Amino acid sequence: MEAGLFDTLEQAVAGGEFNPTGYDPADYADMNTVIRFIRNRRKIVGADLVKLAQNGEVIRDSFGKYLSSPHLSSSALKEIHKTPLHFWCALHEPKIRPEKRAFDLGTWCHLAFLEPNKFDRVLVEPRASLSTTEGVTRLLSFWERKLKNVKRGDRSLITYCQALIKKRGLKLDKMDGRKALLQAYRDYSGFTCIDARTKEVIKLIKRHYHLYGGGLLPELMQGAVPECSFYSHDAETGLPVKVRPDAFLLEENAGANLIISFKTTSADSVSKFAYDAAKYRYQLAEGMYLDVMSQVTGRQFSGVITVMLQTVPPYLPAVFWWDAEFLAAGKYMYRQALTQVKQCTESGLFPGFDAFAEHPDDMGLIPFRLPEWSLRELTPTGL
Repeated sequence: MEAGLFDTLEQAVAGGEFNPTGYDPADYADMNTVIRFIRNRRKIVGADLVKLAQNGEVIRDSFGKYLSSPHLSSSALKEIHKTPLHFWCALHEPKIRPEKRAFDLGTWCHLAFLEPNKFDRVLVEPRASLSTTEGVTRLLSFWERKLKNVKRGDRSLITYCQALIKKRGLKLDKMDGRKALLQAYRDYSGFTCIDARTKEVIKLIKRHYHLYGGGLLPELMQGAVPECSFYSHDAETGLPVKVRPDAFLLEENAGANLIISFKTTSADSVSKFAYDAAKYRYQLAEGMYLDVMSQVTGRQFSGVITVMLQTVPPYLPAVFWWDAEFLAAGKYMYRQALTQVKQCTESGLFPGFDAFAEHPDDMGLIPFRLPEWSLRELTPTGL
């Protein structure tokens, strides 16, 4: 294996080599400039995705399509910082994903922060059994009262759903047809069904959303473009790359081209969240977003804002402005990962932990030392 494949950012810093990206604070947006711009802006300018796609593709596609693209994402590139074999497995071995819950608070809040009208589109259904005619009838009556003035096109949503069920060959006077109609009301209503406790939690989160920083979040989200995919080929390595930021702001609306990332957490403090951010290498992802989006659009994306939300009591948000030094470090980690991928791809070798053996003849045996602090745990007993 070529020397340097496992060089780390920490080794570069220790060796006095850090500044690999030509780090200059002037290359990054200034927080106070952005705040002043947002306070004083008079209008929101829309984003033309076609015009943004100067050196690649910018598209609002489905998340499933984004995942299926063979382009390299930040989640895959993070793996090569463990070992190349981790990276290879991330790309080629089947992914076992946890079963999705019927309602996931973190995922829903992610969407609601980007589209605040969702806060008012939740409801609690009355208790009723779907195994009885009376229960289904009660729920249908509830939804028909809720939807009586809602239109879909030039006709009522109720009429639309009923026609949809009949088109499937089901009869509205039969149990299976009435259950299908109930589900159609739920699917097409634009409401999210939740339990009473979750509704109280969402009311609390909505209040925090509007009060945080005197109204920063609603102001920030004005003009933000949510969940677009950016596809390109890296100019240096030629590797296909992709990013899908939670949202982005153009300089016309924020004074700088910015990325907005949304993170949910069970952390009970800002310092714990910062620890987790470093642990999960958020800086690599943010650095990659800046690099890829700048290349694709021909604009300089120069700042990152992370919106954190606790998914445990008291469900507080926090909004962070990334320091330029850590964004530069993230860009370095991203470029380092691309270089390692290219080396491994060209050699056809994707070693795992066995590469940490001191010599190739050691057959993968790695000298093992515990951290120094473990020796300090040996306290005398006086026996």
